Amino acid sequence: MTDEERFDEILRELSELMLDLGDLANRTMLIGGQVLALESRHRGGTGVIAIETATGIVVERGFSYEPDLLFDLDGADIMAERLPEVLRQRGYARTREFRWSKSLPGGQMDLDLFAPKDVDPDELPTRMTPLPDARLALRRSHAVVLVEGKPLRILLPDAVGFLAMKERAKREQRPDKTKDSFDMFAYVKLVGPQSVRTSLQQSGEVGRALRDRLLSLFWNTEAPGPRDVIAYAASLEKEEQELLAQAAVDLFAEL
Repeated sequence: MTDEERFDEILRELSELMLDLGDLANRTMLIGGQVLALESRHRGGTGVIAIETATGIVVERGFSYEPDLLFDLDGADIMAERLPEVLRQRGYARTREFRWSKSLPGGQMDLDLFAPKDVDPDELPTRMTPLPDARLALRRSHAVVLVEGKPLRILLPDAVGFLAMKERAKREQRPDKTKDSFDMFAYVKLVGPQSVRTSLQQSGEVGRALRDRLLSLFWNTEAPGPRDVIAYAASLEKEEQELLAQAAVDLFAEL
């Protein structure tokens, strides 16, 4: 099974899970790296998380095989109560506190579950990671097709929602990791700085504060953002790495 076939297998399983969740699927948002994959597919790409600069430099992070699901819950939620039952019926078992896993022909599929931080943990249908930016992400969303040729869709966050979650993860949860900065760069490159700028402006003070934090992260070629990006470009010559870092700075300056 190729990497792309494995990715397609994950999306098919996710599509079938959403169908079994019924009305709850309408309040389930995909977050994390697979947002980039589906935004890429939506634009005719393969789903590979990658960056291509104006000078032709291409850097890939590959496919994302672990769906992160954010559930729009508000206290005791009758529709969500069946979630653990549906997961078990589909062959999933809890493998970590907030993770359910299932064996597929191509390998194990892991689902990480998230809920808004303001929801009482005792009122959740199963344990989920509390997400500080959940309400911001859920405020504006758009739906994309999960599997080509099938009508079933899943919600994705807008630019502010996606970038806010990634920026917080880099700042508070994984400051020493590089993937969040790479994903932010890849997202802005994929959807375009104009679209991101519009989303930031529509979010008022929240958007202005997020823009300031993003510019701080990518303010010059020695800042953490560009340094994280070129960590994925070890095979490039030093001059190409410098061009890639400058491309990251230039892109975020357009916000």
